[in-house]
Amino acid sequence: MATWPDKLFINGSWIDGHSRRTWPVTNPATGTELAKVAIAESEDVDRAVAAARRAFDEGPWPRMDPLERGRMLFQLAARIRDRVDDLAMTDTLNIGKPIRDTRGFDAPVTADLFESYAGLPDKIAGKCFGTLPDNVTMQIREPMGVVAAIVPWNFPLTNAALKLAPILACGNTVVLKPSEVSPLTALMLAQLAQEVGFPPGVLNVIHGTGPETGGALVRHAGIDKITFTGRHQTGVQMLEAAKVGMKGVMLELGGKTPSIVFPDAPIEQVVNGVVTGIFFNLGQVCVAGSRLLVHESQHDDLLDRIVAKMQGLRQGDPTDPSIHLGCLATPLHCATVRRYFDQAKQEGARCIQTRPVPDDPQDCFFPPAIFDRVTPSMTIAREEIFGPVLSVLTFKDEDDAVRIANDCEFGLMANLWTEHGTRALRVARRLRVGRIAINGGGALRPNVPVFGYKLSGIGAELGFEETVHEYTNSKSILYSLATDKSPWPE
Repeated sequence: MATWPDKLFINGSWIDGHSRRTWPVTNPATGTELAKVAIAESEDVDRAVAAARRAFDEGPWPRMDPLERGRMLFQLAARIRDRVDDLAMTDTLNIGKPIRDTRGFDAPVTADLFESYAGLPDKIAGKCFGTLPDNVTMQIREPMGVVAAIVPWNFPLTNAALKLAPILACGNTVVLKPSEVSPLTALMLAQLAQEVGFPPGVLNVIHGTGPETGGALVRHAGIDKITFTGRHQTGVQMLEAAKVGMKGVMLELGGKTPSIVFPDAPIEQVVNGVVTGIFFNLGQVCVAGSRLLVHESQHDDLLDRIVAKMQGLRQGDPTDPSIHLGCLATPLHCATVRRYFDQAKQEGARCIQTRPVPDDPQDCFFPPAIFDRVTPSMTIAREEIFGPVLSVLTFKDEDDAVRIANDCEFGLMANLWTEHGTRALRVARRLRVGRIAINGGGALRPNVPVFGYKLSGIGAELGFEETVHEYTNSKSILYSLATDKSPWPE
């Protein structure tokens, strides 16, 4: 593994932070330090935003032939494919995610995102309203400006691409702040963009904590839009910061995904889908299927099958390709998951687990767990845990299932399992969530938008039409064809 970039990437150059302070980046599986990365303070945020502003106001990127902009994004995708193994191993070491997942999903999907959005720039179009005999009105789309992009630690590489690919495709410049927990692959992306030849200031990557670096970034008057993925509590802070300069805001926040299983569902597919949905990346996924709603007639059979499947999952060294489950990203997050785990027991849920929770607070290898006899009022059924913890609830009929599923402050995603097509669509229409997968159809695709209801967000992540709406400004031009104009007030 090559050494990682450890400086700030501003205006096409690698620089130290103003104070020369650094932040240790740690491997949660071993506790060893991977790198010390420069921290950006307010002066560094000023430099990054100023560089992005110059690149937008004066540089070639927004004015570039859209096909050329697309070619550069395509070249970046190719560089990512060339470095898939390095990028995958970096995230595995940085957050404890199994190498089979970072190599099989995170890194190749990152390349897919840039490759897909490379085809967007020359497709961005406006409208013409030509129905009036003496006037032609045109609506055109223009790049928005400087975007502040803040991403979480659970999918460091892929989350960065989810923001960067559409932002850059639309002709904007960007200041990206990865999580202080997992900055390494974001810095590697900046390195690859530099190799491709992105103009200075188009992509800037700064590192630091949310309150310090992130706060200075989103409050900065030079930012035109904030796009943030993370906890809904932090999303509220983004809305507050957006008041400075009336910035646009796109928020993709938490979730509490219900998986509703009807009696006619394909049982083996359900088992695989439920286990994957909650235990992939140890549940550190915003759309993790943390609530299993099963019809009371099939509860015992389905739970037995899911427990048997869970018991077959191998947990251990994330760099081992045979391992299914690695570790949680930090000891601090592990403590949070454990508090929810203990509270669920105190509230009366029945715990089923593969092995005991480790006593050592520095041990991040939290085992998968299932809680049965959960009621909708329990904390475990209402709050996002972001860990490998499944809550099992029962329902009596379709109305009961919809009521329980909607009885939640989040509305990011839902899973439906049934072979009855009419029921599937009927229930899908009644659920107050932004994304619904029927019989396991929930794969991430660049052209499919992600919406959030309720506390799960504002705006849309991904989707081509939605991307153009989120990251361009619309302008109307009214062109008079009349040759004889009467002056006011005649």
